[in-house]
Amino acid sequence: MQTSIINEFILSDRESSSLWDVIQKIPESYDQEKNPIELEFLASDAIKNTLDSKTLSKIKAFKENKAESFLLLRNFIAIKNLPPTPTNDVSPDNKGWRTPAAALLGVLRLTGHSARSFSDEMNGRLCHMVMPAKNDEKSYLRSTKKLGFHTEVVNGYFIEEDPYYGQPVSPEIFGLIGLRNPDRVATTLLRLEYILEELDQDTIEELMKPNFFAQSQSSFDREISIENVPVLKINKDGIIYIRYSHSKLIAKEEKSRLALLALSNAINNSSKVEFISLNPGDILIINNRICLHGRSSLTDTAQFNGFDRWLLRLYGYAITTIPILKTQSECKHIMMVEQQ
Repeated sequence: MQTSIINEFILSDRESSSLWDVIQKIPESYDQEKNPIELEFLASDAIKNTLDSKTLSKIKAFKENKAESFLLLRNFIAIKNLPPTPTNDVSPDNKGWRTPAAALLGVLRLTGHSARSFSDEMNGRLCHMVMPAKNDEKSYLRSTKKLGFHTEVVNGYFIEEDPYYGQPVSPEIFGLIGLRNPDRVATTLLRLEYILEELDQDTIEELMKPNFFAQSQSSFDREISIENVPVLKINKDGIIYIRYSHSKLIAKEEKSRLALLALSNAINNSSKVEFISLNPGDILIINNRICLHGRSSLTDTAQFNGFDRWLLRLYGYAITTIPILKTQSECKHIMMVEQQ
């Protein structure tokens, strides 16, 4: 078990309360699901005008260091007037969660990214509610089971793979903010650099061949897949990227299958997993290209009493990636994927 967190910063209660005071005024006029692009600019400006230069420099450093796996901002914003944890996929009409969501939008912007969603995932919702859900069996299983290590949107291309306009693109980063976590359920992280240390060169080279196809995760409303892609890819700066899912990534040849099996074994047997319990107001930004994430099971802790674990999740796309994303004309934050 790996417990040391290198890229972790803690804000004072004064700073987190000040951020609540300035950001809570914004969502009264701006809705995350209607005009988040305008909101992220307002929120990022509010953050820049409120935090001290030392804290802002940490966010800037993460923006500039593409080899950094994640950024953890403890006690980033005070959580006030929080409604009960939802038990279905309906977002409460309450600024108690909209204010921290706006803060997360602002932080994503400060890291050089803008939030986007898929029209084919959760009906295009930008803010994903991460909590135990019981509205149907599929939602219950997806929201309470243990999540193995994976990258978000494994069925999306890297921008370095030159996808054409309208093809699915996976987010470069994504952000989580804790709203409620009474049982201190951990988000698990595993850095790619640790995984590569356990693989031989032949396996790494096999994983770099475009002999795989990837299917969409269970949160998507329809099947979207990509073919002839590698698991590992080197970017122009020499950094190795990964796409991974234990169930949605499939090898097309025997040698590829064995390489994928070796990768899965290295992941499942790693002793360098990092466990991060997000407290209310904590923000975690994860580099989706070089860090896998998962979650412990919630089956034994879900009570559906309004006090269950509740996080918000947002996908973040690099500003330079935005032009390749096909979006709705009226809601430019919602991406459309062409029929395969």
